[in-house]
Amino acid sequence: MKHKFFKNVWCLILLAILLMTPELQAQKNYLGPPLFLNVNAINFTLNKVNGEGQFTNQYSWMLTGVGPENTEEWFYPADTWHAQNLFQIYNPVCPDDNGFTNNRGEHLITTEALLNGGKNDYSWERRRYRPPNVTIDGVRQNQDYTWEIDPDISSDIIVEWEDILQNHGIRTRVQIFAFSNPNHKDYIIYKATHKFTGETKRPIENPVDSLDYFPSQTVNLWWPVAFSFGPSKAGEYMAHSSFAYEGVDDLDSWFSAPVKKAATAPRDSLKIVYYRDAKRQGGASYPNGSTDDTGDPDRETGHLHSPQIPGYALLHSAKNTFSKSADDTDQPYALPHATIQRDFWGRRDPGLRDTYIGEDDRGRFPLDAITEGFIPETGYLYGPMRFVTVGPYDLTLDHEQEIYDSICVVYAVGVGSISWEMADSLGQAWFNGDITDEDKLNGILTGRDTLAEVMDRAYWAYMNDYNVPDPPPPPDLEVTSDADRILLEWSYPDENYYKDPDTGVDDWYAWRIYRKRGSVTVGSPSELISKERWQLIHETNDRTETTYIDNDVVRGVSYFYAVTAVDDGSQNTFGLNPGEKLESSRFANRSQLPAIPFKSGLATTKQVRVVPNPYTVDAGILNFPGASNQLLFARLPYKCTLTVYTESGDEVKKIEHFGTDQEVWDQRTDTNQFITTGIYILAVRDAEDVDGKKLDDQYVKFVVIR
Repeated sequence: MKHKFFKNVWCLILLAILLMTPELQAQKNYLGPPLFLNVNAINFTLNKVNGEGQFTNQYSWMLTGVGPENTEEWFYPADTWHAQNLFQIYNPVCPDDNGFTNNRGEHLITTEALLNGGKNDYSWERRRYRPPNVTIDGVRQNQDYTWEIDPDISSDIIVEWEDILQNHGIRTRVQIFAFSNPNHKDYIIYKATHKFTGETKRPIENPVDSLDYFPSQTVNLWWPVAFSFGPSKAGEYMAHSSFAYEGVDDLDSWFSAPVKKAATAPRDSLKIVYYRDAKRQGGASYPNGSTDDTGDPDRETGHLHSPQIPGYALLHSAKNTFSKSADDTDQPYALPHATIQRDFWGRRDPGLRDTYIGEDDRGRFPLDAITEGFIPETGYLYGPMRFVTVGPYDLTLDHEQEIYDSICVVYAVGVGSISWEMADSLGQAWFNGDITDEDKLNGILTGRDTLAEVMDRAYWAYMNDYNVPDPPPPPDLEVTSDADRILLEWSYPDENYYKDPDTGVDDWYAWRIYRKRGSVTVGSPSELISKERWQLIHETNDRTETTYIDNDVVRGVSYFYAVTAVDDGSQNTFGLNPGEKLESSRFANRSQLPAIPFKSGLATTKQVRVVPNPYTVDAGILNFPGASNQLLFARLPYKCTLTVYTESGDEVKKIEHFGTDQEVWDQRTDTNQFITTGIYILAVRDAEDVDGKKLDDQYVKFVVIR
């Protein structure tokens, strides 16, 4: 047995060497860079430095430490100012009372849920199309894509990693699938295999002997997972001008919903965990006299900033197989409740494992903590955690027989919500005293119906092997600020982008242009009154029309844009709505730097001025504090070439001017030397007005005294 064990060890080492070949290195990254899921309404970042189990456990450290306003990794919708946070992915391993034997020969008899100390072996990202390139006023807002492009993958993106959980000798492999199809934009699918390999080192660390592996044994365990949300940080700020600590005013619960769309699926219902905003302790009264900030009503308008109902559901659980027919429909074993501070951070007592598997006095399927009496209605909640626990499973590790059992689980993680319009009208009605606190809560909770719909669609996609009808990809986009207008240009990098990726048929139908004023995000404090949102401003069925001039702009205002593509629906034969036209994600190529229209240059060259003239050091300080070397060329035409000469005709500086009626020069020559005292001539040549009309050349003399 020992001989075969070390043979297996060396096989793993050989595998590690093979994995490091240049071909596979191009696919998998062994340094663990962040992974970005950003093809739909969810914007989700995974970073191995944010968890003890590397990617498998993720902590965003929400609202702790310095800069709590920036501690977000999950946005929904992707363009919100602040979103409800996925601030924990937590996978405690919960063995039974017989425990296990580790690689040091220690037999650990534990009733405590143990943390997944982990190391990342590799990470990997694949996309059907590369992310679109977006440029604003000549500045690229994205870097070149360096992961893999695979047009044959089932979803729009797959991110994958494997972590070694060395405390338990388990290798975890996770794949996350996300879709740009508008019917599947509100969820991701999280597929995981937790395999009992006995490993405590990554192959790259060259494991060589039995001290690097657990011995052969059988372990009986449960596997809980918590995707913990705090909806919503934006609302907390709007209602209280501060950010609460780790979701103190949020509640977790669950409900069961029937499966409707996956007609032949093993499961006829899904148990759905969800989170919602609840009443915060100690909040100031609203003008209507109520202190109930559930939904985080705005204190000026009543608009509900936190109506979202994020959650997740188990789609599959089995031992050793992802076969759909092998799904154990009696799982999950439990949906237990815990908290971030009082349990996750605050306890290491033997009963913690029983909390995580639902075998303590809280129970296996408790409702929310206030209803069940775990926490008084006036008390802080300290961060809700709701686990979906599967098991118990016997996992066998047998090096001699090469048996490495695994737990195979699939979850859907997504968001439901009432609409923005309902959040506005419901909040206003409550703000005006037309409805009660209870009416407001019941309105918000109708968002559970949309969460059930989201989870049902996710289950359909899972049962369909992640194959959903595909909208066209978004185009590359270039936005240019101009004189009293903004110019948009877009294009596909490949003609195949017009073809449906499943059938190869050209099904392109239209381009659509969306715009937002003010800030790139929706719901920021600066837009409380204006309530600016993204709006459709143009649609064309002419595929050659790939430019657009936005003349409906105000000088000095910031504008943001997105361009989408729509198909004709002819290839969408197997989806939830056959024949439906599908649109690419508006979030994929939205500009995140502002385009700002400016005052146009003049339609004449006869008014050009140099300021100050004459230039002296004192005049420079007076005119341009902090930039005393500046000269301003003012009242310029829309377009021209500016050339500075000495009085004897030597060229000093050439500037290609475009757009505004002014240009700033720091008195440095083309060779980066400051000019000296003397008489200079500014030549204004090749001038045009905004319509392209040619203008006369002009020459202006000016004096510099240094």
